[in-house]
Amino acid sequence: MELDELRFLAKYPFLRAGREYVTSLKLSFDDVLKHPIYSAALELGRKRVLDCLENKFKPAFDDRLSAELTILSYPAARMLANSVGKAAAMKYAEGEAEAAYGMLKGEDEDTTRKIAEDLGLKADEGRMPFIQYTQLSAALSRRAPKWKLSNRAVEKGLVEVEPDEVKALLREAVRNRVLEPVDANKIPEDVKKTANNLKTLLSGEKPTMELEFLEADALPPCINAMTSALEAGLASHQTMFILATFLNNLGLKKDDMLAVFSKSPKYDEEKTLYQLEFLTGEKGGTTYTCPTCATIKSYGLCKSDCQVKHPLQYYRQHARRRPKVIKKRG
Repeated sequence: MELDELRFLAKYPFLRAGREYVTSLKLSFDDVLKHPIYSAALELGRKRVLDCLENKFKPAFDDRLSAELTILSYPAARMLANSVGKAAAMKYAEGEAEAAYGMLKGEDEDTTRKIAEDLGLKADEGRMPFIQYTQLSAALSRRAPKWKLSNRAVEKGLVEVEPDEVKALLREAVRNRVLEPVDANKIPEDVKKTANNLKTLLSGEKPTMELEFLEADALPPCINAMTSALEAGLASHQTMFILATFLNNLGLKKDDMLAVFSKSPKYDEEKTLYQLEFLTGEKGGTTYTCPTCATIKSYGLCKSDCQVKHPLQYYRQHARRRPKVIKKRG
């Protein structure tokens, strides 16, 4: 496919041609998530949802790769928004429609007609079917009286519309297309996990990562220093507390946390297990959170000015998609 065609689909991925292009790749979305390049579509889809919720989404299509990823981010975003919930899906669709409308206003008559035909909007010679007009103008008429049917000329089942009004009606058609049902049974597990984190973020709760393993290269300097102290048998009570709460807040499983602490020459599995169960709320009912950078600095354990306020923030900024495994010795 030529670059100009890809750019067009990046602008309007909800068109049937966009769906056909994704199908032509002959990749399931599970395959896309495993692809060395296309897997970035999930993160782009997450960002697309967030941008649409704030009505500030702008598609990228400067080159072939950015256009391809933007196209693939659309189905990812639809799956994410629908997994988060109905309210998010509706607001996301409004954001997509608003972004499309902003681009439609700059399109010529032929391009507008092409998009209208794809969306099933019939507006020949300034008229459109009565039923279609009432469906598309319902939301518009609540905001502006001019869209009310009582203020329109109707003849033989056709409603008169001005040329510049067609694009506003197209915006509503785009919103309806984006809101078409998504088969929940076909949503990959990785997408569902990202949707859960997105739901937590949108709820205002403090998000945590669900990780099977810890990515060593993403650890902040202070945590790296603490693990070194742990291995040397020099970890203080404060160090152990920070490490345990940091790992738990990341979402590590109990066995993976034990694997980290087993590096200490003073390791006592029974004692460590009890402490972890206490700090994670399994015993006592209170889940402790990792201290902020300011608190860590006050303990004299800060090793570098990382320009973040919390160790978890540093980790999220530096983690790759597929982290390394820290294995238990022996």
